[in-house]
Amino acid sequence: MATLRDQPASRLRSQAKLIFGAALATGLQVGGVQCIMVQRWSPLVSSLIGAGVYAVATLLLWVWVFPRFARAPRGRAAALQIVVSLLAITATSFLLVNGTLLVTQGRWMLSGYSGGDVNVVVPADWIAKLPVLYFAFPIVPVGLLAVVGFNQSWWQIFLLEKRELQAREMASVAQLEALRARINPHFLFNSLNSIAQLISTDPVRAEACVERLAEIFRYLLQSDNRSFVTLQDELDIADAYLDIERARFGDRLAVDFVVEDGALHGTVPTLILQPLVENAVRHGVSQKVGGGTVSIEAALEGTDLRVVVRDTGVGMATGVDAALSAGVGLRNVHDRLVQLYGAEYAPRIDSQPGQGTSIVVRVPQGGHAAPAGTVH
Repeated sequence: MATLRDQPASRLRSQAKLIFGAALATGLQVGGVQCIMVQRWSPLVSSLIGAGVYAVATLLLWVWVFPRFARAPRGRAAALQIVVSLLAITATSFLLVNGTLLVTQGRWMLSGYSGGDVNVVVPADWIAKLPVLYFAFPIVPVGLLAVVGFNQSWWQIFLLEKRELQAREMASVAQLEALRARINPHFLFNSLNSIAQLISTDPVRAEACVERLAEIFRYLLQSDNRSFVTLQDELDIADAYLDIERARFGDRLAVDFVVEDGALHGTVPTLILQPLVENAVRHGVSQKVGGGTVSIEAALEGTDLRVVVRDTGVGMATGVDAALSAGVGLRNVHDRLVQLYGAEYAPRIDSQPGQGTSIVVRVPQGGHAAPAGTVH
């Protein structure tokens, strides 16, 4: 249960500034009008003191009483706040008025008045000035209330929203890094497994594949400092992986690249292409008698870079949803693209059993290439 001691010091200061700023503005407004009417300064002093007392009562309600209703349903909490506020302000008003009367006149508010009538005369020149005074008096109090209210209320809300946005961006970056880190060991394990199968049957090719794997290692080490790379970089690493697989499958694996020159300099997330190529080889072409072809197509379409990884393998007999659930690489690509650009940029998957699979990836270019805080 929240109490005064549970409130952060910064929040207490902000609430106090807001409440006492409003009280000062109200006291100046009411006291100023009374000064004009009775032609004395004493009403201004009493008005400011009274406004300060009400401000203290309000602050105590804000930081001590109202937080205790936080767990109640919204309607019930509002009703409780209204009832408690009326009781608290009534008690405060009673104590304030009667305390003032006892100190200044030795009586309380219902004991009656023993003096005579009081006549107040307002000179004609004051009456002539009233429009100007009514024009001038609200300027300082209302201006003060506007400034204090904004800085202690709306500005605090703005700062909280900004911090929330920054927290979401940090969480997004952390999730993307975790997704990207997850693909690295999976990728390397499969590459090493392919090379291991070549060592006994074709050592020369195995040695060449080790050199290609070294290129992949260097790329992975560099990618730790880069969230985004050019499509050319991704194509190079995909080609290195495909060289390893071609050494293993021989004529059973054909590779075709159809890439527009302008697309080569497009920006894509690191390691977004290789998992799709690996999926095409391992779950498509390698499962088909006689093998097949893996093709990579890329072109700029408006503000997007469109990349298609297509294979003529066995297709997805279990359906796209099952493939996303079962495969680390394909699921990883899907999650990263959705996390970066939204659900509309999720990969589009088309698969026909016995005929093959095509996966279409779109990556926005230009100013929309990456969210803030993720580009290195």
